[in-house]
Formats: sequence, C-alpha cells, structure tokens
Amino acid sequence: MIDIRTCFTYAYSAGTVDDFFQDITTDAASTNYIDLDANGINISGGSKPPWLIVRVGTVFATLTSLEILLQTDSDSGFATTLREIMTWNFLAANMTAGALLINQPLGNWKLQQYVRLYFNSVGSTGTGSLCAYLSDGPAEAETDLDIVNL
Repeated sequence: MIDIRTCFTYAYSAGTVDDFFQDITTDAASTNYIDLDANGINISGGSKPPWLIVRVGTVFATLTSLEILLQTDSDSGFATTLREIMTWNFLAANMTAGALLINQPLGNWKLQQYVRLYFNSVGSTGTGSLCAYLSDGPAEAETDLDIVNL
C-alpha cells in the first residue's frame, strides 16, 4: 500500500490510483519532497532502511532514456545544500507500462531533512508517467531490467 506522505509523485486530482503517477514531460523534480523528520523516517544509525520503489505508468513514446536522481537538502526548496545521493539510468526499451524500475533499499546514510527525486529526460519525452514512493519493504520481485545505459 502506498502512503501519500511518502509518495514522491502523488498529486491529488481525481481521487483515483492515477493520482499516484506523475506525468513527466521534461526535466523536472518529483511532485513532492519527503520530510524525513516529519514522517519519522530514520535512515542512519543501523535501522532498517526504507525501500525506494519506482514503477512506470504510461509509456514514454519518444523518450531515448531517463535518468532518475535521489536528492537531499536541508531546505525544502532544494537550493541550500543540495546533494545527489543515487542515480539510475533507463533506456526507453525497458520502460514498458507497469515496469518496476527501482526496487531497492536506501543505504544507511545520514541524509538531510528533505529528499526528492529529479527526472532528467534524454530525447523528447512526449507523455509518460511514473509512480515513486518509499516503502518499508520491497515490491514483489519481477524480471530484472538491463539498466546499463552506454
């Protein structure tokens, strides 16, 4: 179950599952950032880390590849002490509808108070959507993707 407090891509509009998917049409930050302090998420100190889950909604018709960055900052505007913690690259061929792109625990780092995702598209994105959230465990395993983008 996805919690709206820990969903990077949630934007209420229709009151349906589609609200959890963010349309990606250009380079952009995730709809939401997550305040780790306000949500009681402790990543450092040997605790069980949350899992980052990212799934494709609608297919990106003209995308060449997509880079997803996990960013952290001490300010919710992400302009003070911005750090990029992790990066993933996906070829368009792997981004089929419903594909599970990321299903991994966050490392035990000392992150700053706020985290978000940032999406860098290569090629024109057309229309496509993603759902991204933190979970207390992994999504069900699926066929692994070749995420190496050379």
